[in-house]
Amino acid sequence: MSPAKALRLALCRTSEVLWELALVTQGVQQEVLDQDGCIEMLAPGLLLVLMEGPEGARGLASFDREIMTGMIEIQTISKVTRMPIEDRPLTPTDAAMMAPLIDGTLERFESNLAGHPDLVQLSGFRFGAIVEDARTASLLLEAATFRAFRVTLDLDTGTRRGEIQIMLPEREISIAPNPTAASEPGPHEPRMMLVPAHIEAILARIRMPLSKASALRPGDLIELPDKALEKAELVAAKGHRLAAGRLGQMNGFRAIRLNLPPGIKRVQQLEAEADVEDAVMDFAAPPEEDIGELSFGGGMDLPETEIDLPGADFDFSEAEEDLPDLPALDFDTEFGGGGDFDFDADAMEEGGEDFPMAAMETEWDDK
Repeated sequence: MSPAKALRLALCRTSEVLWELALVTQGVQQEVLDQDGCIEMLAPGLLLVLMEGPEGARGLASFDREIMTGMIEIQTISKVTRMPIEDRPLTPTDAAMMAPLIDGTLERFESNLAGHPDLVQLSGFRFGAIVEDARTASLLLEAATFRAFRVTLDLDTGTRRGEIQIMLPEREISIAPNPTAASEPGPHEPRMMLVPAHIEAILARIRMPLSKASALRPGDLIELPDKALEKAELVAAKGHRLAAGRLGQMNGFRAIRLNLPPGIKRVQQLEAEADVEDAVMDFAAPPEEDIGELSFGGGMDLPETEIDLPGADFDFSEAEEDLPDLPALDFDTEFGGGGDFDFDADAMEEGGEDFPMAAMETEWDDK
């Protein structure tokens, strides 16, 4: 993580943790300045705060009136307002109200820079005291050069907007020898230190005529193939390919993200799939004792069931030859039984229908 990004995240997190204040950084500018350049950045009316560092090193932080007023409001009335800024002399109390923001931000700033080569250079600074003016600041700052950060802030969704500046001195860092290191070299260290280890990063391979390659001069542009950044290679001596990856940057330095070999990637994929399958089985399968006799093994076929129905084997084609003929139908149309239908011509004429009508009396035998 770059120092600018680390500072931006530290400011936002500190305001959120301490006061639940929505602080948004609109931009972070980072540059290296000498003493005179730092003093020129200190406009009249800014709140200047001295920061004490390790081994007597001193840094400086400046707050404009908008940010200072917003931070005082959130700590006194728990709210950022739009009230007009008072044109008054600045006091040590104003500087003390900035101490929680300074110390919290610098502490998280160092945590975000873990592993960065500039961590030792930029760590160890905390709130000191108020500085009266730029002239006094020039007398207190002793380093030749400073790492200056200018941050534009937005408090409480635009209620107040302003800038803060943080200037940290660049100093010589003396690295103490590691007491745990071996005092004597290993048996093969002198020879191994003489073995050359030459590794090249190849971004792309391009074919061109020898005449065109001989005509190349510094500043000429060469067209690279598509997705060249994703196919970078690390090659050792004699063209042995060590690894492939994607070219990019990390913490402000050029870097390459290596791809895992296909075999290792496949093993990791199988292990991940096995873990997911085991988790699903553990979640879906109930305990064995709860299933009891109803537990069926996976893939077991149920036995075929035979049903014995009465008459299921009866052959109706053979039985048809033994069936007797049905008797002729006989209608009993009179109460005494027997007789033919008696059509009533008068009823037919009265009905006026096109088909004959007949009156019929029936007697039903309940037996």
